Amino acid sequence: MAGFGESEGMPTRRTIRVAEVLRKELAVCMSQSLDLEGMLITISSVELPPDMRQAYIYVSTLHPELDQEKALAVLVRNRKEWQSRIGRRLGLKFTPQLIFRFDNAIERGDRVMEILTKLELEKEQSPPNEEE
Repeated sequence: MAGFGESEGMPTRRTIRVAEVLRKELAVCMSQSLDLEGMLITISSVELPPDMRQAYIYVSTLHPELDQEKALAVLVRNRKEWQSRIGRRLGLKFTPQLIFRFDNAIERGDRVMEILTKLELEKEQSPPNEEE
């Protein structure tokens, strides 16, 4: 049940603030993790539902050969330690459960740009339409 005019799908100011603090704290944890060394993983975004029981952490990488399953396994392996550390720092009643997902937005964006470039090249190479 949403309270005081909050809709279920819209983030509140509080969830936005907590998500940003979570992102910053998690970035510190990840930067100190030896398990992630050389993986070039970055946090794209953090999404929290209104109950803040889970935090969906969207990660991406600039390392194209990185095995996403292996990277997710490393993130999940460190999850409880990071949750505990973040929980102590945030002082919330409940620390959100960290759920990691790969954000493929960069790849989708690259694919869209590739298609647009291809269409532009085809347009330049095609003869002008005589019927216009």
